Amino acid sequence: MATDNTAERAVNKELGTTVPVQALSTDDKQDYSTNEKHLEQTPDEVNLSYNDDEEEPELHMRTWLALGAMWLLNYVQVVALQGPPAVLDWIGKDLASPETQTWVPNSLSLAQAVLGPVISSASDTFQARKTLLVGSCVVSFVGAAIAPGSNSMGRLIAAQTLIGFGFAAVPLAYCVPSEILPRKWRPIIQACINIAAACGAISGPLIIGALTKSNPHTGWRNFFWIQMAFWGITAIGIFFGYRPPKRHTRLDHLSFWQKLGHLDLPGCGLLTTGLTLFLTGLNLGGNLYAWTNARTLSTLIIGLVILIGFGVYEWKGTKTGILNHELFRGGKNRGRTFAICVALIFIEGIMLFSYIVFYPVMTSSLFETDPFLLVARSQPYWVAGLFATVLWGTLSTKFRTIREPLFVGYLLFTAGIVGLATIEPGHQLNQLMFSALAGIGFGSPLILIITGVQLSTPHSLIATATAVTTSSRAVAATVFTAIYAATLTSGLTSKIPNYVAAAGGRAGLPASSIPAFVGALATNDPEALAAVPGISPSIIALGVAALQQAFADSLRNIYIIAAVFGVVACIACCFLGDMRKTMNYHVDAPVEDLHAKHAHNTGDRAA
Repeated sequence: MATDNTAERAVNKELGTTVPVQALSTDDKQDYSTNEKHLEQTPDEVNLSYNDDEEEPELHMRTWLALGAMWLLNYVQVVALQGPPAVLDWIGKDLASPETQTWVPNSLSLAQAVLGPVISSASDTFQARKTLLVGSCVVSFVGAAIAPGSNSMGRLIAAQTLIGFGFAAVPLAYCVPSEILPRKWRPIIQACINIAAACGAISGPLIIGALTKSNPHTGWRNFFWIQMAFWGITAIGIFFGYRPPKRHTRLDHLSFWQKLGHLDLPGCGLLTTGLTLFLTGLNLGGNLYAWTNARTLSTLIIGLVILIGFGVYEWKGTKTGILNHELFRGGKNRGRTFAICVALIFIEGIMLFSYIVFYPVMTSSLFETDPFLLVARSQPYWVAGLFATVLWGTLSTKFRTIREPLFVGYLLFTAGIVGLATIEPGHQLNQLMFSALAGIGFGSPLILIITGVQLSTPHSLIATATAVTTSSRAVAATVFTAIYAATLTSGLTSKIPNYVAAAGGRAGLPASSIPAFVGALATNDPEALAAVPGISPSIIALGVAALQQAFADSLRNIYIIAAVFGVVACIACCFLGDMRKTMNYHVDAPVEDLHAKHAHNTGDRAA
């Protein structure tokens, strides 16, 4: 019984619960035995923590400075993510490579997908959160300095990949605020961190939009100089503001190279290779080559086979890899909740990037061509999300649950996406209203999913678990951005010639002039359009209306795809576990020695 009691204490320590060991399943006891061994090798008194589950701790400046540094990191990460997609068409035209422009945001997300788990696993293994955070910001600083001199799409993509190193630190930017504050506050602290993300989503596109409007050639390049300054300030802020005490693990006795062997480098290699090839195939199909072309099929098939190999390796080849098996064990409130959260964040990525990348396309093709005004029309989504995220975080913290607010959030998010699928040329107000509705819903998923992940996994794996979650989102973003782009390209390829030709024919344009008419409108060439025999202003107006309708109908398919996944997310939310028992005042990894606020105040009065 002594062993059982020790295991019970280990479980309660890791998860912040008071569940009696007798109530645990056999699988739970086996899972917790790992934690027991971990705690035997790293005594509790070695690592700083706050263990009073019932009393609120008193926080000081050292904690608030660390939170400020993480807030700044989240801000610059989202500025880097959201800025370039807002003027992607201008970047593609300036570098004479519109067919590969989707790789500008894709390279950032791909870097996060493959590097995030490695950085987070290294953080847990080496207990080097600060070093990795500062180092990744420095690499992004270098990438942002390379981007302005890009004369080809290849150089810009390479620069974006380097910037992706800083973006790959997103899991640490989420887990540090959670582990230095009480578990009960995780929804609201994630909401506060998400405010930084919302501010980045608002200011980043507005900055690059204003600069590009001023000068289409140098404007977006100057944005990267501003981004470089942000990365430099962030690196300095983390270096001086985040000062965690030294923490110990069961691997302290190993050498550097032995610890390196604990990282899932084979899994990372398989994921990187497979995902890159698969995405390359998706981008080749329907753009540079036909879907049946050998180049397209070979890269798609080889990439898919390697990704399947990655799944098999993580399942049978290792238990402590990127997909650590312990994360998926423990019943409804642990393993099942974690698995559902990973699926939910994957769906959130599918829905989010239908907006980030293709809402600007909708705006520029149907309503607005001014780059700054184009960006301004996307702001209802982010402004609504900024205020809504505080509401969702407050409700979740107050009622100590993530299930219900997450369900309602996904419901509103899906409703907004469905609304965007109904947009027609001339529906300018409808677009703004549905954008705001989707933004209100968007304020819920990210913060509550991250909270659910971090409350359903042991603290020893918090960074790894958060990395799996954010990488799932990044994989969804990269894969579905390519799928959406292929869907749009395929739709436009068939609809533009049919719609425009029909409009020209009805307007009385000679049949011999229709091919030139279609080509001039499709390529937005005013000189060629004016030279079309038999052309008139009324015919041009009808052709432009047909072109807009072709874009509206092609974009509609993207939002229909996203909406279907939104419905699946609403259903999945109903199967999440109960987080009440773990939402207490326990602090896993404080940056200072904390004491109960009530006890401290009582002592002051007694003195």
